[in-house]
Amino acid sequence: MKIETLVNLTGGELLNSPYISEVTSFTDKSELTSRGTCYFVKDKNDIENAVKNGAYAIVSEDYENIIDNEIAWIKVDSIQKAVIDIFKYENLKTKIHFCNEITRDLIDKMSLNSNVIVIKSYEDLLKALNVTHKYLVTSDKNFSELFSNVEILKPKEIDLIKISLFKSKFENVEINLPYVYKEEFAKALKFFEDNSLKYTVEFELERFKPVFVDFKLTPVAYGESEKVLICGIKNDKYFFKELNYFIENTKHAKSIVVNEENAYLLKKGFNFAMLVDFEFDFQKKEEESLL
Repeated sequence: MKIETLVNLTGGELLNSPYISEVTSFTDKSELTSRGTCYFVKDKNDIENAVKNGAYAIVSEDYENIIDNEIAWIKVDSIQKAVIDIFKYENLKTKIHFCNEITRDLIDKMSLNSNVIVIKSYEDLLKALNVTHKYLVTSDKNFSELFSNVEILKPKEIDLIKISLFKSKFENVEINLPYVYKEEFAKALKFFEDNSLKYTVEFELERFKPVFVDFKLTPVAYGESEKVLICGIKNDKYFFKELNYFIENTKHAKSIVVNEENAYLLKKGFNFAMLVDFEFDFQKKEEESLL
């Protein structure tokens, strides 16, 4: 991208008359800068390192001390807006695949392709700027609105068998997928297959993640205890679907739903405990058990 274009797109102020005329990549991490990079400043202390690594442009929200007059120094009102404006310009004809958060996380975990980029933050937009022939996925409407070509992911018919509360069988392979996420898994599969992309079924979601614990609530190996904490659950639009699945499949065990207000229930007897908007501090618990 030409420096003139970069300045116009960001509405920035060019602070010097640089020798270089264009940049070839973008990052906000000084350790990732190389010859030709446009570096977006997050920490002023990293500017010198970015220049040393070969940055051709420094974009900042402040007036910086120009330590190399051969490269471009550009002041903008907002780094985040600058990244978004550059991204929109560079991706006018790019398609984005839109899905819910669980499908998004499945695609992220399953993908074996460097050109599949899941967009959760503006830093991901920067990553996408440096990739050609990319496949973009997001669950954030704010990001999907940057595109004119939006494809909503749909499921396909799949043969998925529930093995246990936490595992399913797909094409005779046991996978770490709670059956409650069958539709989301089907959407992820269709995304990979429709685009001839490589994927793996060796993954584990952070949501509905089982952690087996002993009577002191210290983690043990999978299946080595009758006590299980189910982590990563949020009180959001997926919660009641997950709760119904949890209740239906733990009828013959002592099951509880725990949040910060009733965390004391974990000190009592249970087989399954679904933690909702509650992150159990296993490290702290392990330290207490040593006292």
